[in-house]
Amino acid sequence: MLEISIFLSIIFILSFLLLFWFIHHENKKREKQDHLLTLVVIAILFSVIITFVFAFVLFLIIGSTNVIDKIFSLNINTNQLFIIGISFLIYWLTIDNIFEKLFEYMLGENIYAILFLALSRVVSCYIIGIIIKLNEVINMTVSIGVPLIILAIETLYYFKNNKSYINS
Repeated sequence: MLEISIFLSIIFILSFLLLFWFIHHENKKREKQDHLLTLVVIAILFSVIITFVFAFVLFLIIGSTNVIDKIFSLNINTNQLFIIGISFLIYWLTIDNIFEKLFEYMLGENIYAILFLALSRVVSCYIIGIIIKLNEVINMTVSIGVPLIILAIETLYYFKNNKSYINS
């Protein structure tokens, strides 16, 4: 639990500093400038929102990993669960976006791009598992299971937004 608190605290502090700098910089351009307290409150409010979004995605990943753990009786301890979740979140917010744009560019916005993205997530999660020194059985199961849960969510979202496949 300490890892999640530290991670979310870092997210909050970084977002607060960046937002405060941006709001203060933009505020200097205006004739009638807002008070410093107003800028701090606005930066805190938006930083809390950003931190909640990161926490939601992190708990989505940790929850997916926990479901895989319970289904296959892997007995992953809590610290490993948090480290897996944070590692997958960092990957998902960085390199995964590059893969997503690459597959959309090469294949278009269709189900094949989503499937190739899921395959790249399986490979990437497996590599992350090797880096964080997971047991081979746990690594293989989690690196297949978590991307499959994310694939199910993305596929449902894709078909919800593309009703032409459903009607034909």
